[in-house]
Amino acid sequence: MNYLLAAVQLSLLGTLLVSGIGKIRAPRDSRVMVEEVLGRAAPGLRRYAPIGAGALIGAELVTAIALIPGLPLQGFGFAAALLLFSVFTGVAVHSARSRTKIVCACFGRAASPLGVRHVVRNVLLTAMAAGGLALVFTTGSGTAELAGLVLAAAFALIFTVVIAFLDDLASLITE
Repeated sequence: MNYLLAAVQLSLLGTLLVSGIGKIRAPRDSRVMVEEVLGRAAPGLRRYAPIGAGALIGAELVTAIALIPGLPLQGFGFAAALLLFSVFTGVAVHSARSRTKIVCACFGRAASPLGVRHVVRNVLLTAMAAGGLALVFTTGSGTAELAGLVLAAAFALIFTVVIAFLDDLASLITE
């Protein structure tokens, strides 16, 4: 068993799960964020924000489910995560470069405007998804030892908490 693959898989799964559930818990903030993104693409698309927010939540949760270890959907899960995080990176880059920022409701609650730290976060997640996809097709399965799986799960838990609360951590450091 490749424990690096397990750590990456569980980290992406946790991040997407927390993000999707957070958006369900804060539907207004999520809808406003999607409305801003769609409005930047084309002002007429703003009216589809509720559908877009629902589709985003669905995409995150389906991708998280596909990343559950042991399911035969790992390749799909990593490919879907790669697509999602690539789009999120593009939106963050566009917002960081524009004068009017899109407020990040990435984990449900509205936080700070999308900026450089969000670009870095999303580039990291995109790279992890790409690396996971490559690992799925280059590593074989083997027997897993409990200690290795526990270590992978512990890493994933810490990673997910740091990623999900990045804005809160940044505000603590800068204040």
